[in-house]
Amino acid sequence: MNLSPYLRLTRLHQPTGIWLLFLPCLFGIFLAQKSAHLQMIELAWIIFLFLVGSVVMRSAGCVINDLFDQKFDALVARTKSRPLAAKELSRQRAFILLDLLLLLGLVILLQFNQQTIFSGFIALALVATYPLMKRITYYPQIFLGLTFNFGILMSSLAMLGNISLTTVLLYTASIIWTVIYDTIYAFQDIEDDLRFGVKSTAIKFKNQPKKILGFLALMMLVILIILGFVADLSFGYFFVILLSCSALISQIQKYDLATGALKLFKSNVWIGVGIALAVLLG
Repeated sequence: MNLSPYLRLTRLHQPTGIWLLFLPCLFGIFLAQKSAHLQMIELAWIIFLFLVGSVVMRSAGCVINDLFDQKFDALVARTKSRPLAAKELSRQRAFILLDLLLLLGLVILLQFNQQTIFSGFIALALVATYPLMKRITYYPQIFLGLTFNFGILMSSLAMLGNISLTTVLLYTASIIWTVIYDTIYAFQDIEDDLRFGVKSTAIKFKNQPKKILGFLALMMLVILIILGFVADLSFGYFFVILLSCSALISQIQKYDLATGALKLFKSNVWIGVGIALAVLLG
């Protein structure tokens, strides 16, 4: 059995998306630990479950996306080699793979408390409906932000049983971060999107992208600073957050979005590592 089409369908060979899904989970876990005071073994187990869950749900999201976009993907140079678009896999086999991934995701979800399990079904609904947003609104990146950062809310529910103001602030800042990096990513497809009527913030911001993205990064920094004061985090948090957000703003201004979008998008993994480290230090 040739596993290559299945691996490419789930994008396991492109781990950037996994990191961008898992890192917000770490943000939430480290922030919740300030109040939860879990033992190291318990904390490691929570991190492990969220890591595996991130791999599984990102894979499931890719399958759902390609099932929705199969015909469109076949017409775009960057995506025409995807297994469904290239007809290397049938839709039936893709659905079987999706079922297996969702079953594994359910097994992981059942390891948590009742509040987290309930929130997991909300997360699944977000994952399933996100691919439709680019047909409806010019701001699908906001919906992706709600989806990709939902682990922040879930980690708080898993560790504390509630969602605090600091969790909401962290979630809001992370949504803005997702809008920034996914807008950058969307610049790769802006011409095809305009041709086929697909909507994105890249199209909406295309006249002043650096100015708007820089402003969003500044908003993100302000919210993260407010979070630091509300959560009573230490100086190390503020120092690393300032460095991370400054690096993001600098990169936005430095790169040519027409040619360097993919490289700038991937560099956001390190921005996420910086935020995680900041919360941990705090």
